[in-house]
Amino acid sequence: MKQQIISIRPEDLLERVARFKKEGCRLVQILCTRVEEGFELTYSFDKNYFLYHLRLIVPLDGSVMSITSLYWYGFVWENEIHDLFGLDVRFIVPEVDYGGHFYHLAQKTPWHDLSGAVHAKSAVKVNLRSGLGVDASVTKKEDGNG
Repeated sequence: MKQQIISIRPEDLLERVARFKKEGCRLVQILCTRVEEGFELTYSFDKNYFLYHLRLIVPLDGSVMSITSLYWYGFVWENEIHDLFGLDVRFIVPEVDYGGHFYHLAQKTPWHDLSGAVHAKSAVKVNLRSGLGVDASVTKKEDGNG
Protein backbone atom coordinates (compact mmCIF):
# COMPACT_ATOMS: atom_id res chain seq x y z
CA MET A 1 0.00 0.00 0.00
CA LYS A 2 1.37 3.40 -0.96
CA GLN A 3 0.59 6.65 0.78
CA GLN A 4 0.99 10.40 0.52
CA ILE A 5 0.91 13.06 3.23
CA ILE A 6 -0.53 16.39 2.08
CA SER A 7 -0.06 19.41 4.35
CA ILE A 8 -2.97 21.85 4.19
CA ARG A 9 -4.31 24.90 6.04
CA PRO A 10 -7.35 24.40 8.32
CA GLU A 11 -9.46 26.69 6.12
CA ASP A 12 -8.84 24.40 3.12
CA LEU A 13 -10.07 21.22 4.83
CA LEU A 14 -13.65 21.07 3.51
CA GLU A 15 -12.62 21.79 -0.06
CA ARG A 16 -9.97 19.05 -0.01
CA VAL A 17 -12.30 16.53 1.67
CA ALA A 18 -15.04 17.31 -0.87
CA ARG A 19 -12.56 16.59 -3.65
CA PHE A 20 -11.72 13.18 -2.15
CA LYS A 21 -15.44 12.41 -1.75
CA LYS A 22 -16.08 13.31 -5.41
CA GLU A 23 -13.20 11.05 -6.48
CA GLY A 24 -14.74 8.11 -4.59
CA CYS A 25 -12.30 7.94 -1.70
CA ARG A 26 -13.25 6.28 1.58
CA LEU A 27 -12.60 8.03 4.90
CA VAL A 28 -10.39 5.69 6.92
CA GLN A 29 -9.70 7.66 10.09
CA ILE A 30 -9.21 11.04 11.71
CA LEU A 31 -6.28 11.32 14.10
CA CYS A 32 -5.61 14.13 16.54
CA THR A 33 -2.31 14.66 18.32
CA ARG A 34 -1.54 17.43 20.79
CA VAL A 35 1.58 19.32 19.71
CA GLU A 36 3.23 22.51 20.98
CA GLU A 37 1.56 24.59 18.24
CA GLY A 38 -1.90 23.26 19.15
CA PHE A 39 -3.46 20.21 17.50
CA GLU A 40 -2.14 18.17 14.59
CA LEU A 41 -4.99 16.54 12.69
CA THR A 42 -4.58 13.84 10.07
CA TYR A 43 -7.53 12.83 7.89
CA SER A 44 -6.81 9.57 6.03
CA PHE A 45 -8.58 8.50 2.84
CA ASP A 46 -8.24 5.34 0.76
CA LYS A 47 -8.80 4.63 -2.89
CA ASN A 48 -7.53 1.51 -4.64
CA TYR A 49 -5.09 0.70 -1.81
CA PHE A 50 -3.52 4.17 -1.87
CA LEU A 51 -3.74 6.22 1.31
CA TYR A 52 -3.98 9.99 1.19
CA HIS A 53 -3.40 11.82 4.48
CA LEU A 54 -4.49 15.43 4.84
CA ARG A 55 -2.44 16.94 7.67
CA LEU A 56 -3.10 20.28 9.31
CA ILE A 57 -2.20 22.18 12.45
CA VAL A 58 -4.96 23.97 14.36
CA PRO A 59 -3.88 26.56 16.97
CA LEU A 60 -4.74 25.79 20.59
CA ASP A 61 -7.54 28.38 20.59
CA GLY A 62 -8.62 27.58 17.02
CA SER A 63 -11.36 25.46 15.50
CA VAL A 64 -11.86 23.09 12.60
CA MET A 65 -14.91 22.53 10.41
CA SER A 66 -16.75 19.23 10.68
CA ILE A 67 -16.69 16.91 7.69
CA THR A 68 -19.89 15.08 8.73
CA SER A 69 -21.83 16.73 5.92
CA LEU A 70 -19.58 14.78 3.51
CA TYR A 71 -18.71 11.68 5.56
CA TRP A 72 -21.39 11.36 8.24
CA TYR A 73 -19.55 8.55 10.05
CA GLY A 74 -16.74 11.00 10.81
CA PHE A 75 -18.92 12.03 13.77
CA VAL A 76 -17.31 9.32 15.91
CA TRP A 77 -13.81 10.75 15.52
CA GLU A 78 -14.96 14.37 15.66
CA ASN A 79 -16.88 13.90 18.92
CA GLU A 80 -13.97 11.93 20.37
CA ILE A 81 -11.50 14.69 19.43
CA HIS A 82 -13.77 17.31 20.96
CA ASP A 83 -14.21 15.40 24.22
CA LEU A 84 -10.64 14.19 24.72
CA PHE A 85 -8.64 17.12 23.34
CA GLY A 86 -11.05 20.04 23.71
CA LEU A 87 -10.72 21.04 20.06
CA ASP A 88 -13.67 23.07 18.79
CA VAL A 89 -15.13 21.07 15.87
CA ARG A 90 -17.64 23.36 14.14
CA PHE A 91 -20.96 22.33 12.62
CA ILE A 92 -21.09 18.60 13.33
CA VAL A 93 -24.38 17.38 11.83
CA PRO A 94 -26.90 18.04 14.67
CA GLU A 95 -28.23 14.48 14.81
CA VAL A 96 -24.77 13.17 15.72
CA ASP A 97 -23.30 16.09 17.70
CA TYR A 98 -22.98 14.86 21.28
CA GLY A 99 -22.16 18.35 22.54
CA GLY A 100 -19.23 17.26 24.69
CA HIS A 101 -20.94 14.14 26.08
CA PHE A 102 -19.75 11.42 23.70
CA TYR A 103 -17.64 9.97 26.53
CA HIS A 104 -18.32 10.05 30.26
CA LEU A 105 -14.96 11.26 31.51
CA ALA A 106 -13.57 11.63 35.01
CA GLN A 107 -11.57 14.64 33.76
CA LYS A 108 -12.74 17.08 31.10
CA THR A 109 -10.55 17.06 27.95
CA PRO A 110 -7.78 14.91 29.49
CA TRP A 111 -5.48 15.20 26.46
CA HIS A 112 -5.69 18.99 26.10
CA ASP A 113 -2.71 19.82 28.31
CA LEU A 114 0.79 18.92 27.14
CA SER A 115 2.52 19.41 30.50
CA GLY A 116 1.93 15.86 31.72
CA ALA A 117 2.48 14.19 28.37
CA VAL A 118 5.43 11.95 27.65
CA HIS A 119 7.15 12.69 24.37
CA ALA A 120 6.77 9.72 22.02
CA LYS A 121 10.52 9.49 21.39
CA SER A 122 11.20 8.96 25.08
CA ALA A 123 8.33 6.57 25.68
CA VAL A 124 8.98 3.48 23.58
CA LYS A 125 11.16 2.07 20.90
CA VAL A 126 9.50 -0.10 18.25
CA ASN A 127 11.44 -2.94 16.67
CA LEU A 128 9.82 -4.44 13.58
CA ARG A 129 10.27 -8.19 13.38
CA SER A 130 11.42 -9.17 9.92
CA GLY A 131 9.13 -11.26 7.77
CA LEU A 132 5.99 -10.52 9.73
CA GLY A 133 4.58 -7.64 7.76
CA VAL A 134 3.19 -4.97 10.06
CA ASP A 135 3.62 -6.88 13.33
CA ALA A 136 5.87 -5.14 15.80
CA SER A 137 7.23 -5.68 19.25
CA VAL A 138 7.30 -2.69 21.55
CA THR A 139 10.09 -2.43 24.08
CA LYS A 140 10.72 0.25 26.65
CA LYS A 141 13.47 2.58 25.52
CA GLU A 142 16.30 2.46 28.04
CA ASP A 143 18.92 4.76 26.53
CA GLY A 144 19.03 8.05 24.66
CA ASN A 145 20.16 6.42 21.39
CA GLY A 146 17.35 5.82 19.19
